[in-house]
Amino acid sequence: MRKTRWVERHSCLETFGQLYEHVVTCLDDMVNPHIYPEVNENLWNRDNNTKHMTRGSKSCLQSFGVIVGFTVLKNSLDYLKGLSAKLQRSDIGVFNVYTIIDNIKSEIQCFRGDIAVEFEKWYDEAKQLDSYIGTEEEKLRVPRV
Repeated sequence: MRKTRWVERHSCLETFGQLYEHVVTCLDDMVNPHIYPEVNENLWNRDNNTKHMTRGSKSCLQSFGVIVGFTVLKNSLDYLKGLSAKLQRSDIGVFNVYTIIDNIKSEIQCFRGDIAVEFEKWYDEAKQLDSYIGTEEEKLRVPRV
Protein backbone atom coordinates (compact mmCIF):
# COMPACT_ATOMS: atom_id res chain seq x y z
CA MET A 1 0.00 0.00 0.00
CA ARG A 2 1.31 3.42 -0.94
CA LYS A 3 1.50 6.12 1.70
CA THR A 4 -0.03 9.46 0.78
CA ARG A 5 1.89 12.53 1.81
CA TRP A 6 -0.79 15.22 1.81
CA VAL A 7 1.61 17.88 3.08
CA GLU A 8 3.73 17.38 0.00
CA ARG A 9 0.65 18.02 -2.12
CA HIS A 10 0.16 21.34 -0.33
CA SER A 11 3.83 22.16 -0.89
CA CYS A 12 3.45 21.23 -4.55
CA LEU A 13 0.72 23.87 -4.97
CA GLU A 14 2.93 26.50 -3.33
CA THR A 15 5.91 25.55 -5.51
CA PHE A 16 3.80 25.53 -8.67
CA GLY A 17 2.54 29.01 -7.74
CA GLN A 18 6.10 30.24 -7.40
CA LEU A 19 7.09 28.68 -10.74
CA TYR A 20 3.88 29.51 -12.63
CA GLU A 21 5.46 32.27 -14.70
CA HIS A 22 8.44 30.07 -15.60
CA VAL A 23 6.24 27.14 -16.58
CA VAL A 24 4.31 29.40 -18.98
CA THR A 25 7.61 30.71 -20.40
CA CYS A 26 8.87 27.17 -20.89
CA LEU A 27 5.68 26.18 -22.71
CA ASP A 28 5.96 29.33 -24.84
CA ASP A 29 9.51 28.35 -25.78
CA MET A 30 8.30 24.91 -26.83
CA VAL A 31 5.66 26.44 -29.09
CA ASN A 32 7.64 29.48 -30.31
CA PRO A 33 11.36 28.60 -30.25
CA HIS A 34 12.22 31.53 -32.51
CA ILE A 35 11.32 33.96 -29.68
CA TYR A 36 13.97 32.42 -27.41
CA PRO A 37 17.11 32.08 -29.57
CA GLU A 38 19.34 31.61 -26.51
CA VAL A 39 17.72 28.21 -25.87
CA ASN A 40 18.97 25.27 -27.90
CA GLU A 41 16.50 24.71 -30.75
CA ASN A 42 17.03 20.96 -30.67
CA LEU A 43 16.04 20.77 -27.02
CA TRP A 44 12.35 20.07 -27.60
CA ASN A 45 10.69 17.34 -29.62
CA ARG A 46 8.44 19.50 -31.75
CA ASP A 47 6.20 17.00 -33.49
CA ASN A 48 2.68 18.24 -34.26
CA ASN A 49 1.05 16.40 -31.36
CA THR A 50 3.53 17.85 -28.85
CA LYS A 51 3.00 21.36 -30.20
CA HIS A 52 -0.77 20.93 -30.08
CA MET A 53 -0.73 19.66 -26.46
CA THR A 54 1.72 22.38 -25.43
CA ARG A 55 -0.39 25.16 -26.98
CA GLY A 56 -3.42 23.85 -25.10
CA SER A 57 -1.57 23.72 -21.77
CA LYS A 58 -0.12 27.19 -22.27
CA SER A 59 -3.50 28.63 -23.24
CA CYS A 60 -5.11 27.05 -20.18
CA LEU A 61 -2.44 28.37 -17.80
CA GLN A 62 -2.78 31.86 -19.30
CA SER A 63 -6.55 31.92 -18.81
CA PHE A 64 -7.46 34.41 -16.10
CA GLY A 65 -10.18 32.10 -14.81
CA VAL A 66 -7.63 29.31 -14.31
CA ILE A 67 -5.26 31.73 -12.57
CA VAL A 68 -8.01 32.87 -10.19
CA GLY A 69 -9.11 29.27 -9.61
CA PHE A 70 -5.56 28.15 -8.88
CA THR A 71 -5.01 31.06 -6.47
CA VAL A 72 -8.26 30.35 -4.60
CA LEU A 73 -7.48 26.63 -4.40
CA LYS A 74 -3.94 27.18 -3.13
CA ASN A 75 -4.99 29.70 -0.50
CA SER A 76 -8.07 27.75 0.60
CA LEU A 77 -6.17 24.53 1.10
CA ASP A 78 -3.52 26.37 3.08
CA TYR A 79 -5.88 26.18 6.07
CA LEU A 80 -5.57 22.39 6.00
CA LYS A 81 -1.79 22.14 5.68
CA GLY A 82 -1.13 22.02 9.43
CA LEU A 83 -3.82 19.41 9.95
CA SER A 84 -2.40 17.27 7.15
CA ALA A 85 1.06 17.39 8.73
CA LYS A 86 -0.25 16.39 12.14
CA LEU A 87 -2.45 13.58 10.81
CA GLN A 88 0.60 11.96 9.23
CA ARG A 89 2.23 11.57 12.63
CA SER A 90 1.81 8.19 14.29
CA ASP A 91 1.81 9.55 17.84
CA ILE A 92 -1.20 11.88 17.62
CA GLY A 93 -4.27 11.04 19.68
CA VAL A 94 -7.88 11.15 18.56
CA PHE A 95 -8.71 13.92 21.03
CA ASN A 96 -5.90 16.08 19.63
CA VAL A 97 -7.17 15.50 16.10
CA TYR A 98 -10.69 16.62 17.05
CA THR A 99 -9.27 19.70 18.77
CA ILE A 100 -7.25 20.63 15.69
CA ILE A 101 -10.28 20.09 13.45
CA ASP A 102 -12.44 22.29 15.70
CA ASN A 103 -9.79 25.04 15.55
CA ILE A 104 -9.66 24.85 11.77
CA LYS A 105 -13.45 24.94 11.56
CA SER A 106 -13.42 28.11 13.67
CA GLU A 107 -10.76 29.68 11.43
CA ILE A 108 -12.77 28.85 8.32
CA GLN A 109 -15.97 30.23 9.85
CA CYS A 110 -14.17 33.50 10.64
CA PHE A 111 -12.74 33.50 7.15
CA ARG A 112 -16.19 32.93 5.62
CA GLY A 113 -17.58 35.81 7.67
CA ASP A 114 -15.06 38.13 6.02
CA ILE A 115 -14.94 36.44 2.61
CA ALA A 116 -15.11 39.67 0.58
CA VAL A 117 -11.91 41.02 2.15
CA GLU A 118 -10.13 37.67 1.89
CA PHE A 119 -11.17 37.10 -1.71
CA GLU A 120 -10.03 40.62 -2.61
CA LYS A 121 -6.51 39.69 -1.39
CA TRP A 122 -6.60 36.49 -3.41
CA TYR A 123 -7.91 38.31 -6.47
CA ASP A 124 -5.07 40.83 -6.21
CA GLU A 125 -2.63 37.92 -6.01
CA ALA A 126 -4.20 36.43 -9.16
CA LYS A 127 -3.97 39.79 -10.97
CA GLN A 128 -0.30 40.06 -10.02
CA LEU A 129 0.40 36.56 -11.35
CA ASP A 130 -1.59 37.45 -14.47
CA SER A 131 0.58 40.52 -15.05
CA TYR A 132 3.76 38.43 -14.63
CA ILE A 133 2.79 36.11 -17.46
CA GLY A 134 1.76 38.97 -19.72
CA THR A 135 -1.94 38.37 -20.13
CA GLU A 136 -4.75 40.73 -19.33
CA GLU A 137 -7.34 40.43 -16.63
CA GLU A 138 -10.64 39.17 -17.93
CA LYS A 139 -13.87 40.07 -16.27
CA LEU A 140 -15.22 36.90 -14.75
CA ARG A 141 -18.79 35.97 -15.55
CA VAL A 142 -21.18 36.75 -12.75
CA PRO A 143 -24.41 34.77 -12.69
CA ARG A 144 -27.65 36.71 -12.53
CA VAL A 145 -29.49 36.39 -9.27
